[in-house]
Amino acid sequence: MTRGDVVVIIAALCLVAIIWAGIYLIPRNRDQLRAVVRVDGKDVVSLPLDGTEMRRETVSLRGGQAIIEYGQGKVRVSEESDGICPDDICWRTGWVSRPGQTIACVPNHMTITVVGGSGVDAIVR
Repeated sequence: MTRGDVVVIIAALCLVAIIWAGIYLIPRNRDQLRAVVRVDGKDVVSLPLDGTEMRRETVSLRGGQAIIEYGQGKVRVSEESDGICPDDICWRTGWVSRPGQTIACVPNHMTITVVGGSGVDAIVR
């Protein structure tokens, strides 16, 4: 392997690292992100994810009350909602922050989906 080969490989790796950082690490426009809460297929509330402080919203479900924490570009079902569903998958999912990510509580027919922003799902030619 010549010195020129090493330079080309290092340059290619640096380019890949820069592109990866641009896609995954640089914050997107979080001012437009919202979390849409649906129960039984109907929109119950739309929560803005912008701002620097965390907020809370309580949603009535079949199994009790779900406490939703949101702000700073992310949303989750609070651990205080423990016991509203058998396996607690909804609050164990944790924080979601990218458009298209969803938290689901199947026994209570609730979903929380992040919408908006500038996320691109696919490009078709």
